[in-house]
Amino acid sequence: MSEEKLSQQRFRRNLYKYVNGEFLSRQDTLVSIVAPSTPFRRHARRICRQYKETSYASPNEISSDHVKIEAYQGKNSHVLQMMEFLSDLKDDLVGAYLHGSLGTYEEVLFSDFDALVIVKDEVFETPERLARVAHKINSAQGIMFDFDPLQHHGWVVLTEADLKSYPEDQFPRELFRHAKSLFPHHGREFKICSQDSPRNVQQGFENLSQSAAKLITRSKSVKNLYELKILLSQFMLLPSLYVEMRDGKGIYKKFSFEAARVDFNLEDWSIMDDVSSIRDKWSYEISPGWRRMITKPTRYSRFFARTYSPAVPREIKETLTDDFYRRMSHLIALMSGKGR
Repeated sequence: MSEEKLSQQRFRRNLYKYVNGEFLSRQDTLVSIVAPSTPFRRHARRICRQYKETSYASPNEISSDHVKIEAYQGKNSHVLQMMEFLSDLKDDLVGAYLHGSLGTYEEVLFSDFDALVIVKDEVFETPERLARVAHKINSAQGIMFDFDPLQHHGWVVLTEADLKSYPEDQFPRELFRHAKSLFPHHGREFKICSQDSPRNVQQGFENLSQSAAKLITRSKSVKNLYELKILLSQFMLLPSLYVEMRDGKGIYKKFSFEAARVDFNLEDWSIMDDVSSIRDKWSYEISPGWRRMITKPTRYSRFFARTYSPAVPREIKETLTDDFYRRMSHLIALMSGKGR
């Protein structure tokens, strides 16, 4: 991988941590309790400097795509709340987009609040502006976590410059075809220029499969629904990365299961169907007071959600046998072998 690509990758990783609050030190975390925006102001100058030091020259051989996105027209109260909350950021963002099952109006109890923001280049010209925008987007996570208290990720974050050298491995452009704009009249059309990066896609698949495999080896220590959801979510994301690696182009997660299934026999693939069926049994109850505690966009709140989330219901726990996990590991190994 070129130094330019590595530089972009490092910056995207740092920007993700910054916007989603994962950059906070212990001192920052304590300060944020009484002054939530202060840590964002404290680190904004560093992020702006890193942005200016990152090279975004367009690749010589590129493919371009004109993207048109419909505005969200559903009635989910959390999505509508998010649209209202972000409305004053339209001058700072190329756009904000909802994807996944919420974006296709197919949400179930297992659904996450999957969303992406694309930050305008001009935001990085002024640390004060970046801090304001980042703190606002970070605060919006409270709406995500209220929708799904067990959600284990925040925003996908890209910059306007990324559209000129698009990171397909970070957010395949195919996902935009099934996304919805969180701004009714803003950011619904733009152009993407990219260069295929099969090595990056393969690395992403390998990282995810290794992470899922490690969670499976520690399956006996899965104490609650938060930890179980991480494992199941990672496992069910593997088919889309596998197909993307196989075919050289992104695929929407919903369609990836049938596309990947053809490469495996019925017995080996059946564990993916069994894992997917757990979504139909997914349910839990949280008291209003505890819900308020674990849905705030703070590190302490997420710690409590991760550590003290509801126990795995008996109906689901009975299916999580040693053979269940063995079959998961076996399919991961098969996908990894075919993906090389």
